[in-house]
Amino acid sequence: MVQHFWQRIRLIRWLLFLAMAGAVIAIFVGLKVRSASEALPAIAAELTSEDGNLTLKNFEYRDVKQGNSRWTVWADTATYFEERKETELDQVRAVFFLKKGGQVDLAGEKGVLHTDTNNMEIHGNVGVTFGQGYKLTTDRLFYDREKKLIYTDAQVVLTGPRIITKGRGMRLEIDKKSVSILHHLETKLEGFSPLTRKKQTVS
Repeated sequence: MVQHFWQRIRLIRWLLFLAMAGAVIAIFVGLKVRSASEALPAIAAELTSEDGNLTLKNFEYRDVKQGNSRWTVWADTATYFEERKETELDQVRAVFFLKKGGQVDLAGEKGVLHTDTNNMEIHGNVGVTFGQGYKLTTDRLFYDREKKLIYTDAQVVLTGPRIITKGRGMRLEIDKKSVSILHHLETKLEGFSPLTRKKQTVS
């Protein structure tokens, strides 16, 4: 899948080159030519070149194994650096599909997709939602494709039905559907007093 994606990028580069060459030839022979954005596939119209790198708007990429999507990532813009084998993402959203149903949703301001491994880094107001109303927030996290693991060593806040947990470090094992906080700092439980029936918080 990764090889197919970068083959697609190289094909687009070749199409852009042909379109530019065709436009030059047409000018010399006095022919009227259509613009490159009209002649090329729609995706090529979204590409710009900056210092030899490629930038794509409305980026979408899927990791597929045996015909099934393992995860999908979107970004408002994606810039591909061939020498570094990295794609930098802006305004990132991702969905990880769990076995037997369910999913983990992830969002962040910036990210990096490593094209040789399909590992990812997300940072900047990162939010992860999963299960029945659970959300985890942190500054940065990482995804290891081989280990099927989402993790971070930064401070995290986990909120859920009537619970708030603060800590440092987190591991979310996708196949096992398990989440663990590595270093617990504080937990608050919300409930109702049996005497007053009013909401109360216990730390």
